Amino acid sequence: MDTPTLSRKRKQTGTGIPFRKAAQARSHPEFVAEGLLRRLNTVFIRLNQWVKQGLPEELNPFAQMGAVANTTFIIALVTGILLLFWYSPSIHFAYNSLESLRITSFLVQLMRSLHRYSSDACMLFMVLHGLQVLMAGKFSGPRWLAWVSGVVLAGFLWLDGWLGYWLVWDQRAQLVALGSARMMDVLPVFSDPLSRSFLTNESVNSLLFFLVFFMHMLIPLGMGVALWIHIMRLNRSLFFTRKRLTWAILLSLTALSLLYPATSAPRADMLTVPDRLTIDWFYLFPLFLTERLQGGTLWLITLVVTVLVSAVPWLFQKRKSRVARVLENRCNGCAQCYQDCPYNAITMMPRSDRDEPYASIDPARCVGCGICVGSCDPAGVTFPLLEPLDVRQWIHRVLDDRPPGQKAPYLAFICAESAGANLSLNEWGESPELPGYRMLPVPCAGWVHPLMIERAVRKGAAGVLVVSCDVDPYCRKGVEWTIARLQGERKPVLRKDKIGRTPVQYVRCDRTEKAVFLSIARAFRENGTLPRPGALRRGHRWAVAAALGVTLSIVTLLPSDAPFPTVVPEHPEVIVSFKHPGQLVEQRNRSAAENEELLPHMRGAASVQRVRVPVRMRIFVDGREVLHKAYPPGGLFNDGTSLAIEKIPIPEGKHHLRIEIGDSPDPGEWNFVDQREVVLDSRTRRHVVMFDKVTGFRWY
Repeated sequence: MDTPTLSRKRKQTGTGIPFRKAAQARSHPEFVAEGLLRRLNTVFIRLNQWVKQGLPEELNPFAQMGAVANTTFIIALVTGILLLFWYSPSIHFAYNSLESLRITSFLVQLMRSLHRYSSDACMLFMVLHGLQVLMAGKFSGPRWLAWVSGVVLAGFLWLDGWLGYWLVWDQRAQLVALGSARMMDVLPVFSDPLSRSFLTNESVNSLLFFLVFFMHMLIPLGMGVALWIHIMRLNRSLFFTRKRLTWAILLSLTALSLLYPATSAPRADMLTVPDRLTIDWFYLFPLFLTERLQGGTLWLITLVVTVLVSAVPWLFQKRKSRVARVLENRCNGCAQCYQDCPYNAITMMPRSDRDEPYASIDPARCVGCGICVGSCDPAGVTFPLLEPLDVRQWIHRVLDDRPPGQKAPYLAFICAESAGANLSLNEWGESPELPGYRMLPVPCAGWVHPLMIERAVRKGAAGVLVVSCDVDPYCRKGVEWTIARLQGERKPVLRKDKIGRTPVQYVRCDRTEKAVFLSIARAFRENGTLPRPGALRRGHRWAVAAALGVTLSIVTLLPSDAPFPTVVPEHPEVIVSFKHPGQLVEQRNRSAAENEELLPHMRGAASVQRVRVPVRMRIFVDGREVLHKAYPPGGLFNDGTSLAIEKIPIPEGKHHLRIEIGDSPDPGEWNFVDQREVVLDSRTRRHVVMFDKVTGFRWY
């Protein structure tokens, strides 16, 4: 029969199910810049494929990056607890406790290095995990909670690392403290500017250092809560890596710690500007901004970035995901869909007229994967655009509607994220690239119920091919449940006696492996079997494992101790600061004559109150006035002390410095005066002058 005649027959019998709708029945929603993100996600897919060629899936860190991040976090947590046996949480002894043990105790140095590198690896894999989720489009719809809680987790992890570097109290900690103070001074938290506590080594507050230590210990508890929220909607989530990969991670971090032990920078010195310095860019990258911007600008950047990243599920989404629905009258209460749902979107509800419960799908949690469709024997779960009963009718007609003598076609169910998803198909499921097949795109291979396969075989299909995506599947458990069903290990099972000798095969091919998929499908059509994959040679496995371990170690190591462009002032600086109350003076609010001029209801008795005057300061350098300024009293009612922190850049050399402070109402009266010859010999050396009424002027 020629093609036009066949087309007319099909048109008359109405064989074509709304196939164009079926082609749209993918599980994930549409989102902005989808094409760009999916192209970027190809990098992760190809990376996974390369690792897959040499290592089994359970040893592939890129296929379980969330679990790797959790495992490295636990390593960091355990080593951090062990370090507490030797570390002294004191501003005066913290640096010495680490440096002395670095020389005398190999075990402590190993614990410290493991603590740093496992923390860096945790941040690395958390960022990679977030990027992979973003590029794969796994952030919108019901997954918004996982995305937002992941952002909170990343924020907690970074803050814990930021505070952890503070506790070393070296030059890195010095920059962390100064950057934190610059931001905190914008907020009305402390009565005195926090930056004033870091002008000299003597002024550093020991209680503040202990508070930082306490927060560093407490934040992991908050991370535990955020992690629980992050995975609460996932069924059978992989929380930690399995035993073999855990040992591989631990051994790799140990080798890295032995080859490149973690070290401290020079001791913190508030009178010195750090010059040549390396930092851990995983956690200390904000130093690039805190060294160059003011506190208000830093807060603005922080808030904008946090809001934008947290709002990704709503900013990028164009169309919500389609969700499944249960037909209560068809549900027999077997609870198989409840057990199979990867996202805990199904609840078994009691009936009023029967003992058996029925399944109820929460639209707020359903991502539209369709795995519940493949779980339901009585076809009690419907899926928008791809109804199971319509698909069964389509299978009947496609297999019945062929000319006499023509070979029966092969039937292929193709995951929307697999290599076959981009084939050009007509409404009959035919493609010129793969003749002899009738193909149906499905949201996930788990959507395919074994009864559909048995029905296709019973209607005369030459064979059935189920195609799924491979690494990092968009729908969790879809690949795993499909394999278990076809192998008879999970209900509903594919009954071997019902398919007889008709070949039924399952293949995993990502969307980047179109040529591989076409080759496999053609071989299956010709031989009824799949080509055997080549056996992994032991030497090849070790080569891939070694290359992967070395590469990840280098990626972890290099940013953890990379050069940092510090900001060194053009000239040496003299910093002058005081905390001093102005004198109290009487201030008359209103005279009686002024009262008479007011309306009766506005009049009141004349009152006198005592207020503090602003404190004035003048600074002279070599007889030339470089500063003349008044500082208002602090407090809610302007009755507190006046505060000043002034930085005066002065060229290198020997200079005469004179400082005058006045606290009286008379602008010409200077109550406190001091002067001194100072030698400014380096841009990285600060000179600080502190004044208060008790101790007077102190020169550092």
